[in-house]
Amino acid sequence: MKSLRTEIAAITLISITVISALVMWVSLRVYEGLYEEFVSQELQALSENLANDLLPHMTADDEFPLISVLLRLDEYDNVEFARVYNTQGEIVSAYIGSALIKHRQHAGNESSAGDILLHELDYGLHIEDSHIRVVKIIGDPALPQGKLVISYLIEQSLADSQRKFVVAIVPFVIFILLTAVFLVLELQRRSLQPLFKLIEKMRRVEETKDYAIEVSIEGKSEIKALTHGFNSMMSDINKQTELNRQKNKLLTRQQEQMEKLANFDPLTGLPNRQFLMKCLNIELARAKREEKDVALLFLDLDGFKMVNDSFGHDVGDKLLCKIADVISDSLRLDDVVGRLGGDEFVIILGECSSVEQVEEVAARLVEAIGSDQQVDQWKLETGASIGIALAKDCDFSLTTLMSNADIAMYHSKRNGRGQFTLFTRMMQDDNHRMIRISTSIHTAIENNEFFLVYQPKVDQSSKVVGFEALIRWYNPHLGMVSPAEFIPIAEQSNKISVITLWVMAQVCKDVKHILRQYGETTTISLNLSANDLKDETVTAFVLKKIRELGGLAGAIEFEITESAYLKSFQAGNAFFDDLRALGCKIALDDFGTGYSSLSYLTEFSIDTLKIDRQFVSQIGVSQRSELITVTILEMARHLKLKVCAEGVETLDQATFLIDHGCHLLQGYYYGRPEPICENDEEDGLIPALESQHSL
Repeated sequence: MKSLRTEIAAITLISITVISALVMWVSLRVYEGLYEEFVSQELQALSENLANDLLPHMTADDEFPLISVLLRLDEYDNVEFARVYNTQGEIVSAYIGSALIKHRQHAGNESSAGDILLHELDYGLHIEDSHIRVVKIIGDPALPQGKLVISYLIEQSLADSQRKFVVAIVPFVIFILLTAVFLVLELQRRSLQPLFKLIEKMRRVEETKDYAIEVSIEGKSEIKALTHGFNSMMSDINKQTELNRQKNKLLTRQQEQMEKLANFDPLTGLPNRQFLMKCLNIELARAKREEKDVALLFLDLDGFKMVNDSFGHDVGDKLLCKIADVISDSLRLDDVVGRLGGDEFVIILGECSSVEQVEEVAARLVEAIGSDQQVDQWKLETGASIGIALAKDCDFSLTTLMSNADIAMYHSKRNGRGQFTLFTRMMQDDNHRMIRISTSIHTAIENNEFFLVYQPKVDQSSKVVGFEALIRWYNPHLGMVSPAEFIPIAEQSNKISVITLWVMAQVCKDVKHILRQYGETTTISLNLSANDLKDETVTAFVLKKIRELGGLAGAIEFEITESAYLKSFQAGNAFFDDLRALGCKIALDDFGTGYSSLSYLTEFSIDTLKIDRQFVSQIGVSQRSELITVTILEMARHLKLKVCAEGVETLDQATFLIDHGCHLLQGYYYGRPEPICENDEEDGLIPALESQHSL
């Protein structure tokens, strides 16, 4: 007669065996599902990477780059094939894996789902008949460039994996069964009631997800340990859950900040270059598709560098923020404004019905920015130069559109600033000429295309007492290039210093001939730019040449405008002190046309003031200009400075200046700029070049 204990043991053993078998069966089914899910996730990740790598080559005529990308699938033994379709459903490239070859051989060369119209499958994951197929978009979902289909044969790999799983787990199952036989009777004597209570608590936690619960159950030591462990685990899970919640909140906030930093300017809060280019690309695609136009406004502030230099970068930054607000307030809700960098802004007008409407917006911006801006305690004068370009004029090319707007903006700068300019093809031609002039400067020096002319300066008795050296340029292809054209281009392209070095060297060669013909007290003047004062190479070269002149250094005078002087005030004063120590003279050119304070005159190291021709030309015409001219002469007399008036073209102008004490006069009335004659037999300067050069 079997005992209850034996019967219970047998029942328990049978139960454990059956349960173990069921667990094994369920485990295999679950494992199959997990394995299939794992393979699906890996295959989706692989197809996503391949689709991204295929995108740049979809429009190429050559299939080789596509095949090169697909050949990465050689690393995966169970990949059957991969196919790349274009937007018309045509195969543009394909890959056949070793798994498909083996499968066909095993199936008697029967078609392996090849009959399915793969290009008609929806995007996503498709699982059927031991095959996993992934269909991915190549490109942006809104503008797809094609479709990638990858087929994976999971049958063989799943069988191998299941076999390994069974081999690994069977010893543990056998061990558990044997252990159960020996422990079943012992377990019968244990009280299971506390355990059932604990299980009930665990189920409640599972349902409510309340990990802050604490269980208090009395029982044997195992139950106590289990209870303690359960409470400890629940406490840890609760803490970790709260920590994860805080981390997720922090990560979300950081992600928002990173997205803002990646797409918006940290100073003004406007979209940055990256975001602007994305917006412009989208606008151009939309406009081209709908056969509409897009207007681009390239805006650059006038005189912003002067604000930074005069008031500091902190005030400059605040001014930029103020201007950003002014621009935003002047635009429509659908318009996009962003900051490219520095003091450059770009405005995208997506819905522009006419050129007149675009010009109205530009005029409104010029007027709004041209008003005085209050920043802290300063009232700052600002202005804006705007270039306008239309997308239809450049066939909706983003790069060309930006370039056209930039060219138009620089035309606004050159035409007086504080205005807007609509891009035209002629501007592009002018820009090409500027580039050609800029690139020809070094060649012009090598080919001796530059030459100097000298305009005389006379005293009150009309005696020639000095000359101003002026550069001229004759190019075989460009013809006679005016200094008014190539000097600004040289300054913008940082090539003005090369010209200054050439002029300095040439003047040092000519000075002996001029002094021999006109006397040792004759002064030869040459001009320096703000860039020259900042370039240590130029200042060192000038000082070297002056030292080489020795006693003739006193015949050299350097002219610089007051605005250029102010841009390099400290460096300029130190350099001019060195020149004066060597005997040279300093003249302040175009006096009265800059923006400096008269108090600077006490700090300028100068010998001569040159009255600008705009005042001289108004003598006899404007009493106000005559009064300013007389005031400059009186002020110079009290400051013990010489005064030279340039642009003297009539006898009345000369008489007025002499009567009011002007020391030196220069202009067409006394002589035009002419080249020097190095032949001692000739008398002075010849009236014209004996060559193809025409002045």
